[in-house]
Amino acid sequence: MKELLTASGCVVKPIGLGTFSLEGHAMEEMVLKAFQIGYCLIDTADDYRGETGIGLAVSRLEEIGLNREDVFLQTKISDNAAHDDEPLQGVYFNRYSDFMRRHSVEDLVREKVNISLRELNTDYLDSLLMHWPYEYYLLDIWEAMIKLQEEGKIRYIGVSNFHERHIEELRKTGVMPAINEIYISPIGTKQSDFDFSNANDIILMTYSPLMDLVCHRLPLNEINQIAAKYHKSAAQVILRWNIERGCYPLPRTKKIKRLQENFEVFDFQLAPEEVAVISSLNRDYQFLPESKICPGI
Repeated sequence: MKELLTASGCVVKPIGLGTFSLEGHAMEEMVLKAFQIGYCLIDTADDYRGETGIGLAVSRLEEIGLNREDVFLQTKISDNAAHDDEPLQGVYFNRYSDFMRRHSVEDLVREKVNISLRELNTDYLDSLLMHWPYEYYLLDIWEAMIKLQEEGKIRYIGVSNFHERHIEELRKTGVMPAINEIYISPIGTKQSDFDFSNANDIILMTYSPLMDLVCHRLPLNEINQIAAKYHKSAAQVILRWNIERGCYPLPRTKKIKRLQENFEVFDFQLAPEEVAVISSLNRDYQFLPESKICPGI
């Protein structure tokens, strides 16, 4: 059975704030407002250019009556980084880059984590994810993450954009990921990834859970009917559908009103048949099809 995620001092509600495209003061204020609303989980990455803003919000937790232990900070290590003067995609964890010939994977992972800790204004991470399956260095990166967890710098370690074949490689280390953050939508339910995660007690987080709604790719008749029944929006029904399936949706927004609305999904539940109706909209849609450079998402 999957364990519920916990911050140091509380159980994490199954929803988080995705922070891609937010930076600086806007990030600081949005994250602080999220904490005030009741969000606990904040998701970022070392190449999002947002860790500094989140760290500023963390430094102000006492202003709103919270402590570091009341929140859950999750970041990712990537093959580039916003901290670089000239970040180049694929410099890190690329077998053909000169950089990797001069540096060990363990030292690089440790350096990246230390930078994130400093930017986020914390001495530990609640969760660290490997952003993509960097296949040539997969086990080396994972083993470095395991060491950092053993040292107490990270509470949970996990992955993002991984499929079963990638996670089976990690199994060789004897340590399975606690989390896999992937793209899931009513038109792309990722049922095989979902079933594999359930069978292996891996928590699924879903990034951009409302993207297909915003981009008008979703058939809405059934969703709107369910939304009307509960006096909710289509977005709230989709977020609740994720939660009912046992996932942690990570919607992102730049608007305080949407931030509040996205959190108002704990005062109703979908019936099992309603979850099934939404899932039946699946057509195995992929936002980015599988290729030599992409695992398919």
